[in-house]
Amino acid sequence: MARRNQHSREELQALAVHAVRELVAEQGLAKLSVRKVAERIRYTPGMLYHVFANLDDLILHANAATLDALLAEIETVSTGSPQRVLHHMASAYLALAREQTALWQMVFMHRMQKAAPVPDWYQQRTASLFARVERQMARLAEGLSDSAIHLAARTLWSSVHGIAVLAAENKLDVAGDVDEQAMLDSLLENYLNSWAG
Repeated sequence: MARRNQHSREELQALAVHAVRELVAEQGLAKLSVRKVAERIRYTPGMLYHVFANLDDLILHANAATLDALLAEIETVSTGSPQRVLHHMASAYLALAREQTALWQMVFMHRMQKAAPVPDWYQQRTASLFARVERQMARLAEGLSDSAIHLAARTLWSSVHGIAVLAAENKLDVAGDVDEQAMLDSLLENYLNSWAG
């Protein structure tokens, strides 16, 4: 096992988050435990509890890393028409679901133990995704109320999420084996044109 002073708190946190992401990608969320994470990074479980409150806290930090990577990819296209930006955002989301399915699923499958509240720092990350969608929706239909934009952004993104779920779980064959990117493009084009009109 590594010595207590071998890594700083921040380094140990980063090691543990990386280990969670590796373990979930290899074995799935259901088999994840603090003990397995500790073994992977050669520390004792007790040391992890000096850095994370519990397994929920550890998972949220790993999910935050996934969301941060998604937001960074989304930000690579932030100019141009709202349609172009939203197409890029949705395509990045779909790519994450397809290419890093286990990590993408962990963001949505994890439930806090004993219905504990999700901390504000984590909620801010998920809110920032919707804020980006809302910003582009507002550009498309200037003059609409904040509540209308709020609803439209969540309606659109829920539909994007639905396509991503079907693609990640290889369930699109029930729809006649339609290409998920073509479905995404059709959804965005028709919804945005109708809504903006």
